[in-house]
Amino acid sequence: MLMRLLWATALLLAVGNAPLPTLLPGDGVPPGWTRRGEARLFAGAELYRHVNGGAELYHRNGFDRLAVQDYARDAREVRLEVYQMKAAAGAAAVFAEITAGMPALTHVGTACVLDDYQVLFLRGDFLVSLTTYEKSAEAAAAMAALAAQIDAALAASAL
Repeated sequence: MLMRLLWATALLLAVGNAPLPTLLPGDGVPPGWTRRGEARLFAGAELYRHVNGGAELYHRNGFDRLAVQDYARDAREVRLEVYQMKAAAGAAAVFAEITAGMPALTHVGTACVLDDYQVLFLRGDFLVSLTTYEKSAEAAAAMAALAAQIDAALAASAL
């Protein structure tokens, strides 16, 4: 227990005083969905612990920090990942590489791509990914609600 507390404290210090964790939606977004577990925060080289094999793309483009939160309702799950880059150009470069060949929309953020399993969008120096592991109307609605909530929070924090 003490080791877990020390690890969490060290990680929070590494992430700094950024508003990233406060931007994550709480329970009830959408209604009936709750956070599953604690938010996980990654900074610098810690990204390799979360994105094994794909972290280089983020680091090459100025990765700063990442917040990950899982949401659930019954057996359905959605994972929210909010990547903060050091500059908007870095976020745009990662978004462009990940979404190459896909039509970019503007449902959320300044650009987004979506399908039955994922919503990926760009807002300033943030890249946001919402992923579900099953195709269902309920999971798609949850991703849309979470995306709208986090997009509004990111837009408001930029003011």
